[in-house]
Amino acid sequence: MTNIRSIMCAFVAAGVSCLSAHAAPGLVGEWVTSYGRYLESTTYHADGTFVRVTEIGRGAAGSDEPAVEETGSWTLAGDELARTWNDRTVTSKVRFVSATSFEEESRLGDGGVLVHDKVEPADVPVKQAAAMVHEPKPGSAERKAIMDSMRVPVSKVAGTDVLFTGSVAVFEDWAKFDGSVAAKNGQPFAEDVADELELDFLAILRKVDGKWQTLYYGWSGDIGTRIEAREKHPAIPEVLLPEL
Repeated sequence: MTNIRSIMCAFVAAGVSCLSAHAAPGLVGEWVTSYGRYLESTTYHADGTFVRVTEIGRGAAGSDEPAVEETGSWTLAGDELARTWNDRTVTSKVRFVSATSFEEESRLGDGGVLVHDKVEPADVPVKQAAAMVHEPKPGSAERKAIMDSMRVPVSKVAGTDVLFTGSVAVFEDWAKFDGSVAAKNGQPFAEDVADELELDFLAILRKVDGKWQTLYYGWSGDIGTRIEAREKHPAIPEVLLPEL
């Protein structure tokens, strides 16, 4: 059976030079990629060294083939990434798509390109943060306080008392409401606001001195409100409103 080491060497040696150069945002950190059944994690250190771990992943349940860990050195000059390990140096062309993704040409990648994604550290691990998100039950004091906070400004825009239908997510002292707005009296909204108020509604709230305050609210038929909310309040927890 072809072992991990030989697959890995073939992968690195397959890099060719037709990718155009982009400004590299910085290679320091952990990057992950996959090819075939193999998963690879490479951590590039600021001192010019790297650690690469390759293991069997998808479709290989029960395999007893161990992961391979190798160390070496690296340099990045323009679009040329040179890695040296086991007394050999392999240089390949790379293209940075963003600060958290770069491409490297390889016959082992989809369409001849292998995509490396950066593993971003977080103040709170994603799974731990997600477990801390909760939705207040209908009729609870917390849910009512959130609704009441939104109701005051939104009713002014609507020109009548409103009701909200949707979901509430609370994380620490932040809350997000996704849903829709309707007139409490069951009547259509006035023509000058009806088109907007019938779109999807998003609100962001924060508890200050024990009271929920509405920091942002808006309507859109796409992701416009999500983008606007994060631009205005970049401190919104990622677990409530992921960056797009």
